Amino acid sequence: MIGANIRAQISLLKNLNLNLKLYFGAFAIYSLVQTPFYIATLFLVYVWGGTDIDVGLIFGTTSLVGIIGLIVSGILSDRWRRDAFIWISNFLFIAGMIIYFFANSLTYLYVIQFLFALANSLMMPAGSALVADCTTKGTRTKIFTIMSIIQQLCTAIGGVVGFFIYRYLGDLYSEEVILPVIKIYASVIIFAAFLGFFIHDKRSIHSKGQIETKEILEEKKKDALILSKYKNCKTFREKLSFYRTPLIIVLADFLIAFGAGISIPFLPRFFEAIYGRTISELTLIFSLAPLITAILSAIALRFAKKFGRAKAVFFLEFIAVVLIFGFAFIPPFSVVLVIYILRQAFMNAGWPLINAIVMDLLPSSQRATFSAIDALAFTAFNSISQPIGGVILNKYDKPFNFQLAFYITGSIYFIGTFFLLFIKEGNYETEEVENLRTEE
Repeated sequence: MIGANIRAQISLLKNLNLNLKLYFGAFAIYSLVQTPFYIATLFLVYVWGGTDIDVGLIFGTTSLVGIIGLIVSGILSDRWRRDAFIWISNFLFIAGMIIYFFANSLTYLYVIQFLFALANSLMMPAGSALVADCTTKGTRTKIFTIMSIIQQLCTAIGGVVGFFIYRYLGDLYSEEVILPVIKIYASVIIFAAFLGFFIHDKRSIHSKGQIETKEILEEKKKDALILSKYKNCKTFREKLSFYRTPLIIVLADFLIAFGAGISIPFLPRFFEAIYGRTISELTLIFSLAPLITAILSAIALRFAKKFGRAKAVFFLEFIAVVLIFGFAFIPPFSVVLVIYILRQAFMNAGWPLINAIVMDLLPSSQRATFSAIDALAFTAFNSISQPIGGVILNKYDKPFNFQLAFYITGSIYFIGTFFLLFIKEGNYETEEVENLRTEE
């Protein structure tokens, strides 16, 4: 049974079009270094004389530039070429990573994060819409889930490799150790970005040049049905009802993003300042959570088959909210390690489900716009709250500063998660849910 299921997933991946293979490949390579790259950059701020406030400004305020990219990409990628935004994004990624090879002060980090934020903001709406456009409705949830699992596994592998690299170089919070590691990670990101230049809109199933298989014809019919439902909405109230679930998800993401920015970006600092962990240990710790996330994502998919995706998302997010309060009690390291791993797993396992829900509810012509709106809400308020978190950590003594940050985060998370109770998947994606339930 398990072997047959694995073979089915491998077969699904083999049959993906080239766009998805390139996108997933680049995404997987980037995931290898994403977490250790962030940890290294964060501690480089402190090594170069920065404070918690500088961390909040560098990772938060510079991300506000992403709002510009999200607005531009969200509006135009539904009307223009989506691949063009991916190409521009990859160029900015490469430019930012090249700067790391001669960076020697906090000023360079501001510039790099500026480019990184702009690249990410251009990529997110166009990338999410492109993935949805290259898949059919009956496979979308599975593909988003497989993509998430691959990301988590690659993140775990990258963390383990990073652990040994730091051990070899001396395992110190110093420029001599951290900067060479960052240059290695930057080289990997440059390679991943190059793959994105081969992505092309013409491979979308909505492209005129595509061979119209049975699955593609069915997807186009469903897309036309969703679009006709939207066009039949004459009043503001009817349109509000049509966008009900996407808007609720945006509202929830806005609250969760604001709460997260106050404490989550500072978790590596929390483990170092309170528990005295070395940078190699931090890299390993942050690689453990993705393994559990990958397992939980697969379990969540089966849960969604039986009870529905909306219920699965709420359950996962609610457990994550409960766990965030556990940090505030400053438990023994072994306990806080379990709390961290489970919190990360439950928080991230619902992403593919919630992404699939939104993409299924919207016509192809509106996917990038709503992806941009959601990312805009997340980026804007996460960017605003990160400097607030930096001020809190810098103003108060430890461990109270971390405890206060976690209590604020957990409280805001709770409110945001409450809105997920009102998610409805809609009638026009019921067929996919039924298909999922019968795929046993």
